[in-house]
Amino acid sequence: MSMLTEKQIELRNEIRAFVDSEISPYTVELDRSKEYPREIVNKVGALGYGGLPFSKELGGSGYGIVEGVIFLEELSRGMGSLGFILCASLFQCCYALRDAVSEKQKEQWLMPAIACDKVLTLALSEEIGGSDALGLDTVATRCSDGWILNGSKCCITNAGVADGYIVGAKTNLNSRSRNVSLFYVDASAEGVDDDGRFDMIGLNNSPTGTIKFTNCHLPADALIGVENEGYKPLKSALNCGRLALAAVSIGMAQSALEKSVDFSRACSNFDRSISSYQGVTFPIAEMYMNIGVARNMLYHVAEMTEAGVRCTMETASLKLFSTEMCQKVCRDAALIHGGRGFGSHCDVERLLRDSQLLMVAEGTSQICKVIISDGIYNTPFGKPIQ
Repeated sequence: MSMLTEKQIELRNEIRAFVDSEISPYTVELDRSKEYPREIVNKVGALGYGGLPFSKELGGSGYGIVEGVIFLEELSRGMGSLGFILCASLFQCCYALRDAVSEKQKEQWLMPAIACDKVLTLALSEEIGGSDALGLDTVATRCSDGWILNGSKCCITNAGVADGYIVGAKTNLNSRSRNVSLFYVDASAEGVDDDGRFDMIGLNNSPTGTIKFTNCHLPADALIGVENEGYKPLKSALNCGRLALAAVSIGMAQSALEKSVDFSRACSNFDRSISSYQGVTFPIAEMYMNIGVARNMLYHVAEMTEAGVRCTMETASLKLFSTEMCQKVCRDAALIHGGRGFGSHCDVERLLRDSQLLMVAEGTSQICKVIISDGIYNTPFGKPIQ
């Protein structure tokens, strides 16, 4: 069982106080407006929270990824959309690629994103590929002074508000599908077209949409890492995204639990608090149990990730359990609130809507099961899975 240090507990309490005073009071109105919360992102950056998982050499706080997921968990407890935004930028793009970028790229976009002065996102998914992360039609072709990028990416988090996109593209059309390359594309570059938002069921403040690249010229140094060898950093980005999304899920589930406890204590029926009924308290007990299991698994997988231990199966298991747990916790919370729980833009109604999307983002529940089952059957019988 993972136990936080006193320093980590102090950090969690500090972030929680910030969330309770600067984020939670405005969440309902922001959800209704569907606005991108740029001012809050700037506040997070000003306080240095974006730098928690990163070394001081990169402008970070010198902590680690456990502190990073604690931050993301607490942030999402206040506002799931905000956690979703920074999940993509800080973890999927910055943490996963921190060792793959050049010195120029560190200064150009990595360190500004760690400081939350820039927001990034991974532009990978395509309509033709579906859940196949490497089913790409986007092509980057060499030219005399760099690359020409053509293609379209769909279901992109932070679409239209990101300052830069980490784009996966084919660079060798005659090779295997794994021979892809990663590029940094500035959102202001000529040929980058924001093709509009998707009207999603939840996570209203995290824009999701389509980005098109039409004869987009990239400098030679836009290439991240080695040409045709983008699979390894891309796999790291997907794993980091799943780890971070689990933290978002746990934070949202914690919020639903707290709201259910507060409501059941205050609400009376036949001169009795509804918290005196086992039909109410038993689901709440299950919420507490499942959140605790997910949280311990989160910290364990975060420690494995930081140690450089291969943990693709564990990360997929964490993402699968946490997101499906969050959806059930939020559904039970809405039921405990009765009719109020399904009122438009009520806290638990928002949590229920937001939770639906977590099971699709960063690899669907079915894809996570494919990863887990493949790992099980490719592991020699009797050998521990790790």
